[in-house]
Parts: sequence; C-alpha cells; structure tokens
Amino acid sequence: MEKLAEIYELTAQDTKTLQERCLKLCEESGEVAQAVLSATGAPGSAYKKLTLADVREEALDTVIVAMAIFAQASESREAFDTEFSRLLDLKVSKWIKTLEAD
Repeated sequence: MEKLAEIYELTAQDTKTLQERCLKLCEESGEVAQAVLSATGAPGSAYKKLTLADVREEALDTVIVAMAIFAQASESREAFDTEFSRLLDLKVSKWIKTLEAD
C-alpha cells in the first residue's frame, strides 16, 4: 500500500489534466501491445527483439498511469484508498465468477 500512497501523492503534484493522463494511458497501452507482439514473434514485430521482461515493464507503466487516473478522479486520499479496495474486491470477485462459469 505504500506505493499506492506514493502514486496518489505524485499525482497530486503532477499538473497533467485528466484528459492528458487518459491519452498517456492510450500511449502506454500501445507500447505494451507492441511489446507483446514482439515478444511473441508476431509477424512484422519480431525485429524489435522485445522480451517478456519488456512486456512486464510496459504493463506496469500502464498500471501506474491508470492508478494516477484513479487518484485524480478521487475526491480525497481516503476516498482513493476506500474505493480502490472496494472496487478491486468487486472486480476480482467478478473475474472469479466468470472463470467459474466457464
């Protein structure tokens, strides 16, 4: 949870708008997709010679930007923590139910 607090604080210090962060998330999503394509040897992407380590790094970049969006959309640090825990539990439970249904 310490890193979540750090992300919240850094977001508060950063002057990016919510729209700018959303565009950054799109950019980061493209980078993780590019890394996946290269790491899995997709035609036309293998020349970049990216690995699963690159996929992990790019995926984490998307997580950080998404968390900054979540932080900026939260009314307070307390709301950030509470909503994050509540929604994470909800979304993981939903994922579990989906897998159990299959």
